[in-house]
Amino acid sequence: MLKITLHDSAEELRFRLEGRLSGPWVTELRGCWQTAQSTVRGRKTTLDLGEVDFVDEDGHTLLEDMHRHGVALIAVTPLIRELVREIERAGRCATVEEDPAPRSDVLLSSHPAARHRRAL
Repeated sequence: MLKITLHDSAEELRFRLEGRLSGPWVTELRGCWQTAQSTVRGRKTTLDLGEVDFVDEDGHTLLEDMHRHGVALIAVTPLIRELVREIERAGRCATVEEDPAPRSDVLLSSHPAARHRRAL
């Protein structure tokens, strides 16, 4: 069972969840979030997971999607805090902002005599 409460203000749209984010409740939350997206218009969207005690694989995927789309994930319990940290770390690792700068200390060559001494 999952209870979804929406708090809609001029500054923020907040989803407050209570219970288990699993099974059909994942689909329900996704539908609520997608419907609400049309009303956000630049406001912050927050997902309050303070009363969530379980998240299944589909729920985890939904949280990743929401985080990737700019939804702030708020967690209180150690289990859910670790889940949110994992999602945030994965989001940072998967993001490529720009091409890496060329390194002047590396010379690429297949011929051993042409390799730079400090080449990696």
